[in-house]
Amino acid sequence: MPDSTTGFALVPDEVSRLLNCAAGLVDVLASGPDYVAYSIFDYEGDVNPAAMAAVAEISGMSFNSDDEDAALQGPVLLVRRN
Repeated sequence: MPDSTTGFALVPDEVSRLLNCAAGLVDVLASGPDYVAYSIFDYEGDVNPAAMAAVAEISGMSFNSDDEDAALQGPVLLVRRN
């Protein structure tokens, strides 16, 4: 989870393994006190509507699947605190 003082979320090594990419390509897409959403930076692939819905629900962010720059593409890892 993000640091409670700074709000900064780290990228543990497990995230790149779960996303099947190099550690340097993992991006913190969104974070809050009880969640972190990780994606692959500049991923070129299919739009991921399920990921857009999940991240939008937890973060309040909005996505537009018709806009290449505003759509999530590829895998997303969403970590939530119970």
